[in-house]
Amino acid sequence: MPLIFSAVYMISQNELVTMLEVGKEELPINEDSNNTRSVLLNIGKSVIFSDYDVKVNIDKFFGFHFAVFGNTGAGKSNTIARIIQNIFVKKNYSAKGAKFVIIDSNGEYNKAFSKLTEVNPQIRHSLMTTDENDTKKFAILVWALTADDWATLLHASEKTQMPVLKRAIDIARIFYNTETPNKELKNHILASTLLGIIQSSDSSPSKSDKLKAIITKFGTEDLNMDTPVSTSKNLRQAVAINYGNLSDEETVISFLARFIKPDIITENSVKKMIPYSLEDFGEAVEFATLYEGSISSQRIQEYTATLMTRLQTLSEGIQGQILTKTEYESVDEYVNMLLGENQIVDIGISTLDDASAEVVTKVLAKLLLDYLKRSETKADTPINFIFEEAHRFVKNEINYGAVGYNIFERIAKEGRKYGMLLGISSQRPSELSKTVVSQCSNFIVHRVQNPDDLQYISKMVPYINQNMIERLTYLQTGNALVFGSAINLPTLTKFEQANPTTDSDNARISEKWYRE
Repeated sequence: MPLIFSAVYMISQNELVTMLEVGKEELPINEDSNNTRSVLLNIGKSVIFSDYDVKVNIDKFFGFHFAVFGNTGAGKSNTIARIIQNIFVKKNYSAKGAKFVIIDSNGEYNKAFSKLTEVNPQIRHSLMTTDENDTKKFAILVWALTADDWATLLHASEKTQMPVLKRAIDIARIFYNTETPNKELKNHILASTLLGIIQSSDSSPSKSDKLKAIITKFGTEDLNMDTPVSTSKNLRQAVAINYGNLSDEETVISFLARFIKPDIITENSVKKMIPYSLEDFGEAVEFATLYEGSISSQRIQEYTATLMTRLQTLSEGIQGQILTKTEYESVDEYVNMLLGENQIVDIGISTLDDASAEVVTKVLAKLLLDYLKRSETKADTPINFIFEEAHRFVKNEINYGAVGYNIFERIAKEGRKYGMLLGISSQRPSELSKTVVSQCSNFIVHRVQNPDDLQYISKMVPYINQNMIERLTYLQTGNALVFGSAINLPTLTKFEQANPTTDSDNARISEKWYRE
């Protein structure tokens, strides 16, 4: 409360109109046109000044990163759905250029956007899910996954298993590249692996089986089953078992040694993405394990046994149906398919576990960022990437893994320049990356009661003071404090119910309990 004898100032009607930006919602497209474009977006009603709408500057809100915080049931999903619904109400010069990609962790938004086309025929909404029975199933390019993504999916250890994953990606890109094949590099890797198998402590029958499997799958023009190794035998005959032994072992070793070129690996860095399937990658991991064993430790197969088991389990589960080769030959083709003519792309990932959901989200975010970076004109097609339950993905990590960075932190710091804008919604802001939260310019904060989260918000969020923090603990459901660069002053806002509503209603306990 103010102190005794403090001065009191009355806000005049004109000042209130200026602060709440009344009457400036649209601007003419040009001097000769009657068409207008929206520059302010109505997001709700002021709780204090009930006769006035609360508006945000569209450029300053959606042109920067924003965050929505609040306890479960406080109204976060409804807020996001209502704001997006309001964007597409305008039919003349409507927001056809908008691109919202929503990571829908709990399958809440499809219902809210299901009637957008009826309201505005120019607007398109696409739903894709990870449900194996869905007709429009979401898929991720398996060949776009990095070693870091695979490490997250397979819980790979950094010292022994990460090198194998990196090598497997290189091998897959080398051996499945049909456009510009590098024969010498293929032959070197294949010969090194075969020599490693021959010189291992395995029994001769086991060696023979491994040699045949690798040569059959990854054989080259110069090094295959029918390649002559002597005047009387080809490679198939030379690696065959005779009376329990590899009788032509020395001949095969001498033959393979011709293809060994130790410096060729360092001279040929493989960066281009090459399409391959999950099954192909599994075989590449087996190949990489044998290759690493040939150049380092023979015990590498022991160290990678659990990795192979996890990969097999993953390929047989729901993740194996999402991580596919797809019919698209490039990342650009894939992104163009994903976005298409849609203004909203709703991706439901409620069937995925946390590790799979994290990888899918990270890979998709990286694909979209790289896609925008390749655009001839910077920020020509801005994408607002919004995700629910953001604490599952935008974690406050210390270890960034093999690639040395967190993709969401990179987007938070660099994405705005390319038109990649984040929208994060979370009930646990204290578990979010500090870097990402600090780069958000606008905040919508619903009821928050956890002391750790309140303390985190007070430290990380600009424009907020202790009085606002205390108010957050008793806000009604659907009310939120809106503040940031897109609004003139922090405003307590009541958000209308989304129409249609999101599919996030509370369970009606008494109705379910008491019945005939």
